[in-house]
This record gives sequence, C-alpha cells and structure tokens, in this order.
Amino acid sequence: MSDIQNHQFNILVCIDGSEESYRGLHYAIKFSLDHADTDISLLYVRSEGAGERSSGLNMDLARDNMLEWDLELPGLKSLKEARDMLMESGFLGEDWNGEDITKKFRGSRSSDHVINYVSAKTGQSISLILRESSSVLTGILDEAHFYPYDIVIVSASTESAGGLGHIDTYTAIGVATEHDGTVILVRELEEGHGHFVCVEDTVHSREMVRKEAVMAQRCDCPITLFSVAEDVESLDKAQHAVDAAEQAVLEAGNTVVEKLTDVGDPVRKIIEKGDDYSLIVISATEKSTLKRMFLGSVSHAILKKAKNSVMIVR
Repeated sequence: MSDIQNHQFNILVCIDGSEESYRGLHYAIKFSLDHADTDISLLYVRSEGAGERSSGLNMDLARDNMLEWDLELPGLKSLKEARDMLMESGFLGEDWNGEDITKKFRGSRSSDHVINYVSAKTGQSISLILRESSSVLTGILDEAHFYPYDIVIVSASTESAGGLGHIDTYTAIGVATEHDGTVILVRELEEGHGHFVCVEDTVHSREMVRKEAVMAQRCDCPITLFSVAEDVESLDKAQHAVDAAEQAVLEAGNTVVEKLTDVGDPVRKIIEKGDDYSLIVISATEKSTLKRMFLGSVSHAILKKAKNSVMIVR
C-alpha cells in the first residue's frame, strides 16, 4: 500500500468495471495531473455473498500473476483497464516502478492483493487493490476508514457492470452517508461544465466552500455559487450567503465565475439548476451522534434524486 501520508492529496477511486467508474477515474486524473503531491488508489471489492465466495478465484494465483496481467480473472480485468487509462493519460509513466504486495487487511479473513507503483521522479504512488469483503459497501468503507483519503470517488450509475464487484446505487449512497470524508458520486459525469456549489449562510457552509475552492483549483474547474431562500423575504440572507462564500473562495486562492440565488424548495431548485454542471457540490449535515438524522436531510435527498454527479464535502 502507498505511504499516502507523505503526500498532501490522496484519492480513492472505486472501480467495478462500469463505464461510470472509469469516468470517475478520469476525473481523479484531472485532480492529479501536474500535481506532484497526489497519490491515487484504485479499489475493486469482490463480495463474498451469493454463495460464490471466491467465484473460482485462486488468490495466490492472482497475486503471482497480477504484474503480468495475463489472467482475465474477476476484478483483475477491471483494474487492468484502469491502469491502462492511467498510462494513456500520461500520469503513469516509464519512471514508475511496480511492486506486488500481499497484505492482511485489518480484521479480515481474506488478504488484500495490491500492486503499488511508485514514481522514481516524484515519489508519488498509485495502488491497485483487489479485496474480498462481506459486501462491496463494507470493503469500500473499511478502506476509506483506515487511510486518510481526501476524496473517495464511487459510481452511482444504474448501469449494470455485472459481477461480484458491482457498485449499485444503494452502495454508492451508503458510502456517501457513512464515510466521514468527501465523496463524489459519479452519475452521467461530463467534464468541463464546472462545479455548482450550494451554500447557506452558516460557518459550516463556508468551511465547506474553502475545501471545495482548493479542489476546484486543482482540476481547473470553474465555481458557480448558489443559495436558495425559503421565501422572498429571505432573499437577502441567500445573497449574503453567496457573498460570504465568494469571500471564502478568494481567501482560498480561487475565484468565482457566477453567483446565483433563487426562492423555493431547495432540493428541487438545486437539482434543476445544477443539472447543467459537472458536479453539484453540497455539504453534509453537521455532525450528529445519530447518523440516521442524515437520512432526512436536504443533502441526502439530492444524493438520491440528482441526475448528474454530486460531491458531498466534509
């Protein structure tokens, strides 16, 4: 596994073989190109369920052959395609040395099988991780919990990738709900349309905006700020929210291309206006000892109902 604490920015991309998961990887590459402080980990989780715990996969054989990629085994094929994308993008080059690793995952009955590529020039690391877990959701959450990733990227498409590693919508929303860090749900992701950042007139919201400003700058993604007022009388508060958010963006070293306000139901307005952007960016409900409280929030409704990609920032 990469020593990801040596670098400032660390991204986990969950791969399941679907086109949407590869779009998520491409977006991670946007965050990483020209930034020598970035590490990327690619994770394929094989569920042990459905009475097919190994589905014929001999993990020792997989480990021995991962570097050669001469076996079309479940999970390896998807990770190979992801690795090829990194090479084609120019991110993974000839100066990267690969090492095959087998490590026992904390508390797991199964081993993680990892290829760790390290750049001799920058010290950056790319890890390709094949894991068996009781469920895909558990495997992703375990990885995200034990390592300090800045962003977890997971497909939320209804597209069927098939196989024991398929990430369904329920799993994707589960990751966004349960993980304590920033998550991008990839859904019909189109690059180049900027980030639609939804703000409120709170300290918590402005903290989110500062984090988003840094991430948007890394991928050269334009920022649009948006705030919804409950009624016309509250429009001044919404305007103050976007003005204060703009100041937070400037303090973070980035700029805002547009500031918008509207009146109405926040979920409906955000989904409607955010549909034209690459990402709708929202903040999680402020921390509570009862995670179930999140389920009734505006944030969760947007995660479920938005037709495009959503980033929830913590």
